[in-house]
Amino acid sequence: MTPPEVARAIKLRLASELVDDRASLDDLARSVSALLDPAADARDEWMRSLALAFQVERWYTAAEATLARTLRALDGDVPSGPSWHQELLRAAAASIDGGRPAVLPRDALSEMGELLKFRHLARHGYEATPEPLRMIEHGRRVERAHTAVMTSLVSLDGWLRA
Repeated sequence: MTPPEVARAIKLRLASELVDDRASLDDLARSVSALLDPAADARDEWMRSLALAFQVERWYTAAEATLARTLRALDGDVPSGPSWHQELLRAAAASIDGGRPAVLPRDALSEMGELLKFRHLARHGYEATPEPLRMIEHGRRVERAHTAVMTSLVSLDGWLRA
């Protein structure tokens, strides 16, 4: 295969993989949305908040994995080092002149950054208990970020297949 043929194959394989990623992100976003209405009972509200925290973390992790897969395929690498999560978001929001379009819309950077902070707390803040109102905020943040990410991934799919 010639280098252009290899590049084309890589793009088509990535487009195919991103179809599955988009379906998974859609499923996770729906599960987040389904958990946004507060429960009537205090015990049920505590459980709903825990479930919502779990699903928000899962959505963010899946979105981050999708961004990493895309940058690895198109850029040949992903950021590394102690702040690689933040750098991944910034790299995904950058378009490469003559290379690739932005994978993450710039206006989604703030939402994704907040979700990253939450994910870090959810994974490492063992003493923290999710606050119901704060979890609803994060759930709404997932809804907004999901819309932006999906729009960008659909656009990227067209670019990959062109």
